[in-house]
Amino acid sequence: MDLFTPVVPQERLHSNFLEVTQPERFEFTREVLNNWANGFKDRDNKFVQEFQKTFDSSFWELYLFACFKELGCSSNLSYPSPDFVLTSPYGEFIAEATITQAPYDYRPESDKAMVKEPGMADIIRLSTIRLLNSITKKVDSFKTLYSTYPYVQNKPFVICVSCFDQPFFFKQNYLAIRQVLYAYDQLLTIPGTQEGEVLIVGESRKYEVQKKPNVELKLGLFLDETLSDVSAVIFSNAATTSKIQALATGGKDLSIFVGSRGIKSKAGVVKLMPFATRGLDYQETLLDGLNVFFNPFAKYPLDPKIFEGREIALHNYQPKTDNYQVSIPNNFLYARRCVSPKFFDTEEALNSYQTSIASTKTYKELPLEIWKKNELMYMVGKNISFCENYMGHYRGWSILVSLNTTTQRWRALAVNTLCYTYPQFLQVTGDKHMALTILEEWLSTKEEVYTSIKSKIDEISEQA
Repeated sequence: MDLFTPVVPQERLHSNFLEVTQPERFEFTREVLNNWANGFKDRDNKFVQEFQKTFDSSFWELYLFACFKELGCSSNLSYPSPDFVLTSPYGEFIAEATITQAPYDYRPESDKAMVKEPGMADIIRLSTIRLLNSITKKVDSFKTLYSTYPYVQNKPFVICVSCFDQPFFFKQNYLAIRQVLYAYDQLLTIPGTQEGEVLIVGESRKYEVQKKPNVELKLGLFLDETLSDVSAVIFSNAATTSKIQALATGGKDLSIFVGSRGIKSKAGVVKLMPFATRGLDYQETLLDGLNVFFNPFAKYPLDPKIFEGREIALHNYQPKTDNYQVSIPNNFLYARRCVSPKFFDTEEALNSYQTSIASTKTYKELPLEIWKKNELMYMVGKNISFCENYMGHYRGWSILVSLNTTTQRWRALAVNTLCYTYPQFLQVTGDKHMALTILEEWLSTKEEVYTSIKSKIDEISEQA
């Protein structure tokens, strides 16, 4: 299969295709991609065209094919669909590839002309919404079509998804997909008494994401039997064109690889370590950055032994204990990008390139979250002293109402900024420059506390 001889007009070639076929490193990137594609079959005679014109979905499929070979799986490509009918040393399973893309009229992944890099919360929220959309579509395809095929029935079904929904998608690691599948947000931490010490005091969950005002989407697809047809989800935010450059044997002399890896201490604690490494010294494997999320309610469970002992993070959920678990190998790749110089023979070529990346189009953006007026939102956060946490917005303030587990009495805190998650609220309250209001009295109901703290905010606002 010839991936590189253009079969579509030059002006329709995808920017990522042009990126991997740059003359100064094409010899090496071609070697990597041809190795991935070795044994791959173009079943509909459209793969090469799609690889050159739309790139991302075809690239992700090639990457997965290479990963399955690396894991000792053989693919039966004689069937028209799903994408992979696999035999592993630990049994047969079915895998279907999909990606997320930018919503209509949003800034596409290929448009790097960002005026401002978005915050991590915005990146995660958009990807969460798009992941829900992509996974739901594949579940529908399984129920209406794939499940009718004899060679699919009674086997584990795996959805393989990657994000290409925005220019900085690669920074998110697995934070969005973890919310989608397990409704798990993050650990809650506070500074310790020693310098640099961080104490874990609990965790937060997130069961909904707001697509637009008054439209909330449910999270936690693997928390019950709703998606029992899906055995697992395979995900990577590192399967990008930078993966090809990282694996290439040459052509990266002036490149810099920037990212972060998880380094385990002797106590087993994983600490995120940033890196910036020049290309000649940088090393990465094919499987680096790959994640597998298992569904505890799957009708046909996928054997985790397929992935154990490799550079892969394995995620699971224990329904009986309501406990999210993850096994992360040492030196796990959380995020990475490659920064490479571009060379131009003439000033005209330089001007042409600058014009091509200079976006003048106005794109839509994800609307800000707008909470219902005077309504408390349930914030799931388990910590040492408090439970039943609720948050509301009032006059530009964020109010947190919590139940003390010992006294069974309610208290309230408020900060003069808008927060949307429990961890975000805790982070803001630790800022000495942020105005913090505390309701000194403890009351018997959350409604009483909420009314009292709003009265205090009214007083502060009127005095201001």
